[in-house]
Amino acid sequence: MHPPLYNTLRRASLFALPLVLLGCANTPVSAPEKLDTRAFETPEYFAQKALPIVKASSLYARGGTGQGVRVALIDSGLNRQLPEFEGRVADPGFDFVRKVPGTIDTKGHGTQMAGILAANKDDQGMHGIAFQAQLIPMRFGDDKEPFYFDTEIAQAWTQAYEKGARIFSNSWANPIEANTNELPIYERLMGDSLEVAKKLVANGAVFVFSTGNEIKREPLAEPGLPALAPELEKGWIAVMALKSDGTAINQKSNYCGLAAHWCIAVPGGDGGAGLLTTSKDGGYGPTAGTSPAAALVSGALAALQSRYPHMSPQQLRERLLSTANRTGIYANSEAYGRGLMDLEAASRP
Repeated sequence: MHPPLYNTLRRASLFALPLVLLGCANTPVSAPEKLDTRAFETPEYFAQKALPIVKASSLYARGGTGQGVRVALIDSGLNRQLPEFEGRVADPGFDFVRKVPGTIDTKGHGTQMAGILAANKDDQGMHGIAFQAQLIPMRFGDDKEPFYFDTEIAQAWTQAYEKGARIFSNSWANPIEANTNELPIYERLMGDSLEVAKKLVANGAVFVFSTGNEIKREPLAEPGLPALAPELEKGWIAVMALKSDGTAINQKSNYCGLAAHWCIAVPGGDGGAGLLTTSKDGGYGPTAGTSPAAALVSGALAALQSRYPHMSPQQLRERLLSTANRTGIYANSEAYGRGLMDLEAASRP
């Protein structure tokens, strides 16, 4: 039986060791880092309320903007014609609804998530957390819910990986609560996509999923999958949503629950006052829930990848989780998993 991972404690033994000083007089001492974030803290930055909460400007000041990093946007498509995405699309992707290369976005959800993730830093409206990242949009599902489109999802992940994506942003989940006793249901829903996920994680990919918006104490199916398939954990992140100011869980979000060991907390907006993002027909509007929260974390990984190009996405995943803020309310692992994402800590030298 898989135990609740959030109850697992690791204990370190301390041993008294003799102190040996070797050449201390000639050992250079590094100067304290002088980090100036002011150039990045613009009206556009503050318009996207989540960015200051996760301390994104510290990551930007250290060179982490997402430049050159490809992220798969697995969603309802993308309006690539908007100025906010000029230069931000690495590949037109594929539309599994129309069965043609390139996507449209009649629902608007994908374009909203793309804005949270990678909208341009252009002194207009807001900008994405990884404003120089590259998107590979994949449209699936015929804009219907629930997302019982296993073959399309499997093909979308496969194609995006072949086009260079190693970070997969999934702001959706099947409406089945994660439960270690429901493996047959998972396997029936995810006959193809589960096997693709295992293969891509084995090859270094990282999948980011929202925990869901049902106000439950457990996440939905996909964010909880490593509880059933432990080999996925090294390439998995579940994301729960806080209010815009980061002070508490928002009005929709499920808890991290059994996904606590691979779950992180970020702002996802409040009810009618969501996070500002791009609208499918142009302009800007609010979005709220665990969907934008997952897009935010996907973009954070992309920005960290450009900060640490020598590290693998899975190493960066662990860095992001291990540096999260676990003080105060964020110490509640059942609700907040590993804690509040902290990009200042994650991007330190």
